[in-house]
Amino acid sequence: MIKLGMIGCGGMGGAHMRRFHTLSDRVALAAAVDVVPERAEAVAQQFPGACVATDYREILDSVDAVLLALPHHLHASVGQACLNAGVHVLLEKPMANSEVACKELMEASAASGKVLMIAYCMRFHPIVQRLQALLDEGAYGDVFQVSIWTEQLTRYPPDHWASSQERLGGGQLFSHGCHYIDLLLWFLGRPVRGMHMGTNFGTPWMEREGTSNVTMEFADG
Repeated sequence: MIKLGMIGCGGMGGAHMRRFHTLSDRVALAAAVDVVPERAEAVAQQFPGACVATDYREILDSVDAVLLALPHHLHASVGQACLNAGVHVLLEKPMANSEVACKELMEASAASGKVLMIAYCMRFHPIVQRLQALLDEGAYGDVFQVSIWTEQLTRYPPDHWASSQERLGGGQLFSHGCHYIDLLLWFLGRPVRGMHMGTNFGTPWMEREGTSNVTMEFADG
C-alpha cells in the first residue's frame, strides 16, 4: 500500500481527491497539506487516519509519494525538496516555469532514484487512447496533419496567482494548452519547429495570452 501525501488542497487537489477512492486498494491518503488549514482538513476528513499539516516538510518522513497540486511557481522548489527527501512525486502540469527548473527537477529525480511524473491526464482519456491506437495501426493512412481546437474560459481576480505571468509561468497556452501540445507530441513524435501567436484581447485580466494559435512541424513532415 502506497502512503500518499496530498500537497495543495485547492481546486486541482479537490479534483484529484474526488476520484481517489477508486485507488483505495493500492493507495492510502496519509496526509493533506495546505496553507489554508480548513482546506486540508476538508480533504483529510474523507480519509480516516490522514493527518493535516500547513507545511509540506512536516510529512515527508511519513509518506512514500506525494501529489503536488500547487500554484505553478512553487512546483520546482517543492518538487525538488520532496525528491531530495526520497519521496516519489506526481506533479501537476506544467513541470515548472522555466526550462532550467525542469532540468533541475529531472536531475533531482535521477539522483534520488525516485519517480517524477507529470500529470498530463489527457493521455489517459479512453477516447484519446483509442485515437492513439488507431494512429499506430495506420487506420488513417499517412497522417500529414492533426488539428486540435479547445476553448476554456477561466477568469480570476486580479490578485489571483493564475492572473500573474510570473506565477502562472505564462498565459493560457502554458497553463492549459500544454495538454494539447503533449498530445501532439504523443501522436506525431518529435517536432522540428513551431510558431505561437497569442493575445489577451478579450481576456484583459490575463497578463499574457488568453487566446493562442500554435503550428508545429514534425520530423516526418
